[in-house]
Amino acid sequence: MINSVPERINTGCIQLEIMDGYQQLEEVYWIARLKSWVLHFSLKVSGLDINSSIPQTTQWYMLIDPLYPRGSISIFPDKVNSITLTYKHMNENIEKDYLPWRLGKICTDWDTGQLELLSDSDELMDEEQRINWHVQRLKEWLLAASIDSLAIPGDYFELPHSHFEPNFSVVFAEEQKHIQVWNETKIRSGHVSLKEIHEYRNTLFVSAFFGKKSEVIHTYDWGKLIRADSNKLFHGVWVLLPFQPIIQPWSYPRTFRELETICKEHHFDLWNEIYERMNIFRLEGRNFLLIGFQIPKLVGGENTVVHWISFEVSRLTKKVKKINGFRKAKDYYFLRDRLNQLKPERKLKYVRTENWSKEAILSRGSLDEKVQRDGAVLIGAGALGSAIGELLSRTGISRILVCDEDILKAGNLSRHTLGINHLYMNKAEALSNRINHNNIHVWSSAINEPFPNLSEDEVDVIEGYDVIIDTTGSDAVIDHLYSFDWTLPKRFVSVSLGFGAKRIFIFLSNKHPFPRKTFYDLIKRWIELEQNENKDIILPRDGIGCYHPLFPARSDDIWVMAGLAIKEMEPWWLNPFGPNIFAVYEQQQLNGMPAGVILKHREVF
Repeated sequence: MINSVPERINTGCIQLEIMDGYQQLEEVYWIARLKSWVLHFSLKVSGLDINSSIPQTTQWYMLIDPLYPRGSISIFPDKVNSITLTYKHMNENIEKDYLPWRLGKICTDWDTGQLELLSDSDELMDEEQRINWHVQRLKEWLLAASIDSLAIPGDYFELPHSHFEPNFSVVFAEEQKHIQVWNETKIRSGHVSLKEIHEYRNTLFVSAFFGKKSEVIHTYDWGKLIRADSNKLFHGVWVLLPFQPIIQPWSYPRTFRELETICKEHHFDLWNEIYERMNIFRLEGRNFLLIGFQIPKLVGGENTVVHWISFEVSRLTKKVKKINGFRKAKDYYFLRDRLNQLKPERKLKYVRTENWSKEAILSRGSLDEKVQRDGAVLIGAGALGSAIGELLSRTGISRILVCDEDILKAGNLSRHTLGINHLYMNKAEALSNRINHNNIHVWSSAINEPFPNLSEDEVDVIEGYDVIIDTTGSDAVIDHLYSFDWTLPKRFVSVSLGFGAKRIFIFLSNKHPFPRKTFYDLIKRWIELEQNENKDIILPRDGIGCYHPLFPARSDDIWVMAGLAIKEMEPWWLNPFGPNIFAVYEQQQLNGMPAGVILKHREVF
């Protein structure tokens, strides 16, 4: 149990005493359930717009991490004498009975154009200044909120925050190119299908939007994991609004009444548009209403993508064959529903709704879009092949076919991407399954046979891919790449590692068939060098009684080299009529310490 306020927190609070308008309302106290120190204070801010809804004096709670000046600092409005609405750069400002403050956490550390101009943007982290810095930023936030300048033209557009049902999500995959599809359709509502994946029952994936006659309006290019027919299907209703359903200052509607009101303000008859579509809500126990609207990337800019929010609707009134005294059954049902599940004061049960498009989830790093559209055959699912497959899947390749006959053994675990749960499984099938779980937009499948010992059906499958990537380091595979009876021209990649993964050999060819003689001519001297360098090294065994050597290299070496292979591939991949390349990279050491990787040789032919 904590008995006294740490001196460092007292030091930070003392600095506030000289701030104009600041007054501490209680002694700092500890709240064990939240593991935080609590500072209760009021703040009088001069210069606020007199026409705004923000009082000149407001009361606040600051939650301070016990690790102060490290850790988090959060500021919340008091339930008494503070702001009650939700503004930009603020969590939804609702109440909870068990707390003396509202949940509208202020983003005092948000880097926004207006606050950048008004105060220092770099958070001060020493014990004397950090608390003071956050309260000063709160003052500037209140000033900006009072004149509606928390977000100015050119800032990144920020959607309102909502408190969602925990551990449950609805996800969609809207991209900028899709906005044209929505602009060209005159249909504004219909049914929507959502898929539940067995492994992730806390997430529903929007599968397809349907119109009045069950025609498909829009679908997403999900990967194999989502599009599998075995996934459980849910149904909902969608409506695309011609405006943003945002209540000023900055919140989504909280009740059906608020939703209806904002629709009426924009001359949109919500129930006339969607009520007949909601008949499916009389059958299912769990129903979802998706509301879409267009948003820009930057404040004041053109709309670039459709965003969706969703909430659950309870089962509506069950239909009966005949209702005495009513000429139109739909009037009866509507009135009944308005008294129960759709009553105006009923709170909307929002569900976390996120955009998981390629643009959104791969924005932190992906290959060029042209590369993403191609399909790759990965021959070899060993240590190097698994690393390259992993990287390709996480950087956006749409289709990956893995070909390997081997099974995963315990000796592979030290450097393979697969784990102990995959032991004695086919490497190709297990790696393909992992790839599908890495990226919800990838479609990966497997052939559990060695190349080229394939059936006619398997040959037909391979013919549908653009780039053939060999990671086996096998002369036999190189020979087969040359002699295989390709129906369509292919592009070829051969990636192999030297002893200990000290070197990597990358061969990229746009020639068809595979230029076997050129490959051997280029790599011959490097193989001879490797043999000469390692002639006195005794290789490890693959287990008792088995004297086939393991390839001696650690997983970190493999990943470094696999990453270099991807970087060599990308610019070559973009130009199918460009040059062919042979590159050799080598790890360097200086005084026994790693000194990076250098390009030892590159030949363009």
